This record gives sequence, structure tokens and C-alpha cells, in this order.
Amino acid sequence: MASGCKPTKRKKINPPRNELRLEGLEQTGRLQFFYHCSSSSLPIRDVIQRMKTEPHIEKRAENYMRKCYYRNNILPFLKSTEKYLFLFTTCTSSRKEFPEMSRYRDRRFIVGYIKKEKAPWRNDHYAVQGETKLVAFEDAMPIEALFRKPFRAVRLLGKDETRRVLAKLKRGRNILHKCLNELKALKSSGERPEPCK
Repeated sequence: MASGCKPTKRKKINPPRNELRLEGLEQTGRLQFFYHCSSSSLPIRDVIQRMKTEPHIEKRAENYMRKCYYRNNILPFLKSTEKYLFLFTTCTSSRKEFPEMSRYRDRRFIVGYIKKEKAPWRNDHYAVQGETKLVAFEDAMPIEALFRKPFRAVRLLGKDETRRVLAKLKRGRNILHKCLNELKALKSSGERPEPCK
């Protein structure tokens, strides 16, 4: 550790009295973007180059380890009557390693969801936790099937859009455990990006 640098202690903050909604939910949802790991053909977060921790599917959660779109997306989701946090990403699977992924590469897909069932307090923020489903890119919902115009990371889905996404994802097998094994293997491989020259 460099001289003069001291580890900082995070002060524990009590949870605010927010009006979180975990019951009486409607069949609606919203999108939550994550960066895809190009070292995998599975829809998992980038643990290699960007070293991302969210969505933290190990705990079937989003915002479990770190805040991501918290004020703009997660907190409003927790306060809403929406039931589903739909996870979407841009497929970045490597051309060299995964030539079979060419039809999905550089396209955005809704690859799964986290049902809003719990809201654990994580020192200074809430997380979303619940039943989680992930499907392969071949079974995922292409974003362009729902929206013609491009948009940023936050987008609400009404009842009709939610029904369409759920119907599409229902046809795919839940590969959550396969994704968990892949994350574990990639994290233990020690693979890291080459330093910039």
C-alpha cells in the first residue's frame, strides 16, 4: 500500500424510511442494463475486463454488492408496483472464440429477470432480490422486437410488453446454474485484459 494511503471505514447508515413495495405487485416491469462478458457465450456480466459485480446472480440480486443505476432505476423500481426487473445486455461474444454467436453479436437482448421479492439493506442502499431466470441468447427477447427507437438504460414495460417478454423467456430453459458455474470459472481463471500500450 502506498504511504499515506489508509483504508477507509465505511460508516454504517441506517436504512431510510422509504415506501418500498413488495406486495400487491402488477405484471409490469422495467429494464436494467448490464455489460456482457465477451469471454463467454452465456449472458453473464463482464467479470474480466470491467470486473463488474452486478447483476449479482450469485445472490439472485441486483445492486447487491455495488450501486448501479440506483437512484434512476433501482430505487424507483422498489417503490413501484412493478414485479419484474428485466436484465438486458449487448452480446459481445468474441468473434474468434465463438463464431457461432455471430447472429447475436452487437445486438441487444432481454436475457432474463429478477422478480421483486425482497429488498435487503446493503449498508448504504437497497438491493433487489428474488427468483431469477436467465436464458441463452438464442432464447432471449431481442430489444428491437419491442422498441424501434434506441434508448438509454432505463425503460418501463407495461402489461402488454411484460406479457410478451415473459412468454418469450418462458420458452427458454433457465440456465442460471450454468451461468453461475461460468462466472466461477472465469473469476478463478485469473484472466485479465492486457495492459494498455
